[in-house]
Amino acid sequence: MNNVTDSDFSQFKQFYSNFLKTINDGDLNTFKKFTCDEGRIKYVFGFSFVHDYKISMGTNFKSGESAKQLKEDGNRAFQADQFRVALELYSRAIIKQPQQSSSDKEELSVLFANRSAALYHLKEYEAALQDIQSAFDFNYPSHLYYKVYDRKSRCFLALQQLKSARGAFRQSLQALDEAKLPAEKRQKWQRDIQIMLAMLDKNKELKDASMKKPSTDKGQFKDGANKQYPHASNVVTIKEAPQLGRFAEAGNDIKPGELLLRETPYCAVLLDQYSKSHCFQCFRRPAAVYPCPQCSNVVFCNKTCLSAALESHHRYECPVLSALWQSGASVTCLMALRIITQHNLEHFLQLKPVLTNSCKNKQYKSSDYTTVYNLVNHASQRSTEDFLHRTLMAVFLLRCLQTTGYFQHQNENVIKTNEKTLTDDEKFIGGLILRHLQSLQFNSHEVSELVIKGKDKKSVFIGGAVYPTLALFNHSCNPGIVRYHKGTEVVVRAIRPIKIGEVVAENYGPIFTQVERKERQHTLR
Repeated sequence: MNNVTDSDFSQFKQFYSNFLKTINDGDLNTFKKFTCDEGRIKYVFGFSFVHDYKISMGTNFKSGESAKQLKEDGNRAFQADQFRVALELYSRAIIKQPQQSSSDKEELSVLFANRSAALYHLKEYEAALQDIQSAFDFNYPSHLYYKVYDRKSRCFLALQQLKSARGAFRQSLQALDEAKLPAEKRQKWQRDIQIMLAMLDKNKELKDASMKKPSTDKGQFKDGANKQYPHASNVVTIKEAPQLGRFAEAGNDIKPGELLLRETPYCAVLLDQYSKSHCFQCFRRPAAVYPCPQCSNVVFCNKTCLSAALESHHRYECPVLSALWQSGASVTCLMALRIITQHNLEHFLQLKPVLTNSCKNKQYKSSDYTTVYNLVNHASQRSTEDFLHRTLMAVFLLRCLQTTGYFQHQNENVIKTNEKTLTDDEKFIGGLILRHLQSLQFNSHEVSELVIKGKDKKSVFIGGAVYPTLALFNHSCNPGIVRYHKGTEVVVRAIRPIKIGEVVAENYGPIFTQVERKERQHTLR
């Protein structure tokens, strides 16, 4: 059930190649005898070449000098009325600007304010308002408040938020008391603001127009949701057979266009080439990016997405993200790590006693880790070489985790990275990573976005995700459904009539009308 293939491991490939030179046939035969993932992890980690391997903490850090130069370039572009160029330069400066000291934060606040001006001229009023708020959040100098309050009021005017505009104009007028302006300029600002307030005050019933929200395509299941599989429609039933495993079947006749599934992923990983243009948390493309406080690797939509990432995966991945990308690990491998980093160690230790419990008799939710844990991995069909390759990748990812403090207990202050043996906790987590490296080969999906350029439309692969319910749909070269994405959420609809009792299948790649049968079979192996 896989739409995400493993790429050439690049630097990891060299690491793996060098590891093979350190072992002999006896070592390989010993490894072959292991039947559990934790045992494989422990054995491979025991080689000095592996446990002595140093993980780079990455190099893409903040730089005040780089941010300053980008700001100056942005100012020149703005003064030349090149507002789109200025927006890009200010955004790059915001990403690079350190946030450690109070002076760092003040400089960041000025960058947000400058970018809000570019956004205003580009008529991106809501994004400009967000930047103005960010400027205040990072302690924008009070003697400049009058400027951003004035811009805030004009954004509200453009959005027909008249009541809010009046309030912002009043704040701007009050802020002039702290402005470091010559008397003549101050008086001109006061007159201009008072004129705007007088115009607004003429309207006795001043109101804010309702803000238009983007369509979220919240279609409803025609026959309600499936009680056991709530992310799927009630017309979809999940069955199991010896040859097919678990699969989806039509419980009633299904019409073209009918909504069959809507699911948020258990985890999703954005490709590194989109890490500066798309939100690292929700995959949407914001008009104005929001920075990570520590690294310059990724961006977010806003504080909400940043907080969600810092409370889960990014708090651990942030210092090693550059190393992970430079290793050449595929998005599938990074998803195996992300499944772990979304929660702390204690979360998995609490789940450990129930992991092997079947999901058959409980509600199947995409937020439930046990649904991911129990996805098929075809371990019995794997070769020793396949296991060794994936085990070394799992250990590499485990070494990355060790450098982040993931295994630090609350009463420990020192991060231990030079141990030659693994703790029980490390073996347990390493075993989980290895398990997911196997199951994701068949149960991960690409996340795509539709890019429209003129009359041309193209679906672009921007990341990978695990959708536990969608993973139960089997493949057909003549699929009955189509899937598309809203950020990381996947939406599935029927594209042809599907009769009751017919398998509801999706397509993992080759379509029978476009690719010969022999080639399709080769692709799906």
